[in-house]
Amino acid sequence: MPVIVCECKVGIEADVKAKIASEFTSAIKEIILSPLDLISVVFHEVTSENTYRSGEPTSETLIFCHIRDGRSDGAVLSLAKKVSSIWSACTGAPEDEVEVLVALYPAKYVVRAGERLPEAPRV
Repeated sequence: MPVIVCECKVGIEADVKAKIASEFTSAIKEIILSPLDLISVVFHEVTSENTYRSGEPTSETLIFCHIRDGRSDGAVLSLAKKVSSIWSACTGAPEDEVEVLVALYPAKYVVRAGERLPEAPRV
């Protein structure tokens, strides 16, 4: 953890995904001080008939950022804005077609490699 899940349209090139993953990873490390070996980025490609907004098909992107609790509101907002900006810059999609949601999880409920993760760094 952190785990970033991108629900995005089908057809984003592999090199663009790699660039996004790299930039997300750098931003997460910088903003919330997460160790690199805990950061995962996942892409779920969906077609417009599987994504709706206001009852109409859309190709908008939803990005879910799952992180350990303990970061300040300012750090969480900074992360959400940076993720949106990175997505827009890498894909060319306008930011009004990107929604970023950040969910916070108590460290006591997060296990990786069979071990509970430590509390998140305070930032």
